[in-house]
Amino acid sequence: MSKSTELNVKVKFGLKSFITVVAILVAVLFVVGILTYVIPAGRYTIYTTDVSKIDQPFYQYTTDAALDKQIVIDSFRQLTSDENLTRLPFYRWLTSPIEALLFGSNSANMIMIIALLLVLGGTFKVLEESGGLVSLVRVIMMKLRSNRFGVIWAITAVIMILSAVFGLQEQLLILYPVFAMLCTALNWSRFTAISFVLIASGVGFTTAITNPLTIGTASIAAGVSVSDGLWYRCIIFCVMYVVTSLFLTYSAKRDEARATEKFDAQAFIDVPEETLKDDAYKAKMIIALFSVALLAVIITTSIPSLRSLAMVFMAVAFIVGTVIIGRLLLGSYKKLGKSFLIGVKDVLPSIVIIMIAFGITHIAQQGNILHTIFYYFYNSVTNISPYLAVLILYVFVLIIEFFIPSASAKAVLIIPMLTLAPIEGISKTVIILTYLFADGYTNVLYPTCGTLLVGLGLANVSFSEWFKKTILFQLLLFAISLAFLMLAVFIGL
Repeated sequence: MSKSTELNVKVKFGLKSFITVVAILVAVLFVVGILTYVIPAGRYTIYTTDVSKIDQPFYQYTTDAALDKQIVIDSFRQLTSDENLTRLPFYRWLTSPIEALLFGSNSANMIMIIALLLVLGGTFKVLEESGGLVSLVRVIMMKLRSNRFGVIWAITAVIMILSAVFGLQEQLLILYPVFAMLCTALNWSRFTAISFVLIASGVGFTTAITNPLTIGTASIAAGVSVSDGLWYRCIIFCVMYVVTSLFLTYSAKRDEARATEKFDAQAFIDVPEETLKDDAYKAKMIIALFSVALLAVIITTSIPSLRSLAMVFMAVAFIVGTVIIGRLLLGSYKKLGKSFLIGVKDVLPSIVIIMIAFGITHIAQQGNILHTIFYYFYNSVTNISPYLAVLILYVFVLIIEFFIPSASAKAVLIIPMLTLAPIEGISKTVIILTYLFADGYTNVLYPTCGTLLVGLGLANVSFSEWFKKTILFQLLLFAISLAFLMLAVFIGL
């Protein structure tokens, strides 16, 4: 078995992976377009309330203006052909990604995600060419020594907490290049590297403790406190943390067993003292950059007037930090600018992926099929066992999740409907918990999730490979979460 000492990881979209992802998304786009002609268009009456009068703890965690919209539960009606003018004709399916970007309800968020990813692409190219990432990984390797699997549990804990408490997910893609190099040095695959970001953040996002995008928004929409059921969610978080860490450890061990070319970790860290000092200096600079960027997100997440600009603040922090660090490490602004632009070019395919994913949601919303789906669902859960009703509710939100990956948008749409006319035997707390489970785990499974597809593209991991390697884990998460839901109904949570 040959050994390598060169640590070189490219953060760019592989052509095969990109084509596969785009093909899947385009197929889904056409299916959703067809569904808008198959499923009858319908709509509930929506009225507006004064959000300023909502007196809820943790309201400061969200500034989603849509929270003042309430749905009249008995007002559903099918739209006539004259009323349904927004159903998109075939040719506009093809233009829906552009329409979503320019006129869609989530266009601002879409633009911020695209801008952040382009900034991150440029930043990591600068850090790569300056040798900063290699230095950071060497420092980490020196600290690890023989405790390489212990780092999995530590990384998983940090990522899950950031997601469960602050609602970070797509923002954590900034860490992938570091994990990619670290996994290469430890003889682990790109699949394991991107799993650190996607799997850990996805599970953390779902097992929300105070996640403002899920539990915060849903609690306000339902008129309950975020603290309701908090102890139960903490137990779920601990269980899911152990399950996730075990899965990632299994993945890493599988990589080691299948590796055909070993990276010589000892030779990598066996460098002159002067090199180690230089590495420590570069590593501190990069850690400071990451810390400031994440701190910017955490602070803005906690301030109502700034919440919607969290990704903007992160992008600004990275741009400023990159200019400072890049100038010091590369020696000139010319080299800095050239490296940054190359990095931006490498992640340009992410724009196409994100636009198509948002285009799918745009078609479903314009076709007015989401309220119809809810109407038929709600009629199916009346006068049945609460245990069966919870299962149907879970499946219902899984269906809605396919069309609307956005957690806050989904909460605003379905939580008021569910809690205005509660299902017998199921509390608002259980309804919200069901929504959390169905919303989050599929963020790392459904091809309509932009974060998943961008992450796979950066790691050059095909969607089919990802699906095969994670589907059993996903089914395990589904089984465990369903068991927690049944227990919640049993104890009257």
